[in-house]
Amino acid sequence: MAATVDPLRIHRPAKLKNVELIIEYADKNNYDPYELLAIASVESNFNPRAISSAGAVGLFQVMCKFWYKRSGYKSIIQCNKDLLNPKPNIRAGARILTKIRKKYKQCEGDLAYRCYFAGARWKKYKDGSRTAKKIISYENKVVETRRQLHSYYYKDFIEGIRAKFKTRS
Repeated sequence: MAATVDPLRIHRPAKLKNVELIIEYADKNNYDPYELLAIASVESNFNPRAISSAGAVGLFQVMCKFWYKRSGYKSIIQCNKDLLNPKPNIRAGARILTKIRKKYKQCEGDLAYRCYFAGARWKKYKDGSRTAKKIISYENKVVETRRQLHSYYYKDFIEGIRAKFKTRS
């Protein structure tokens, strides 16, 4: 597929496998697959072995130093190791998104992307500061990627994958 047709390049075999895992998890657990795909695209470009300079790991770039206990791990090391595998990372990313939306009023709707990126206290950063701009930029990237995924081309592709999983059930 040409890059102009597939700007997110989700047809590449290494990415496609993870795209399918995210869609399958979303459908089985009542999540919006477009939203989860958008976050994974922005966070890691669908690379399950991604590790950020800040220590975030996997497809959803989970920060184990903040989430390991709430994700059921006994140590940060165990969390980091396990979350390099796609399935536990997808589960952790989706659960974090749900937890922050339920717990914090400032994380409702699309504002959850700001919380996912910077934590529930993202409002503490002064408007116009470099950090505040990064937080808003992250939210905009996720929203734009989700919009792209809802476009005619990707929507047919994603719905085709969803249909494949529904026929297996």
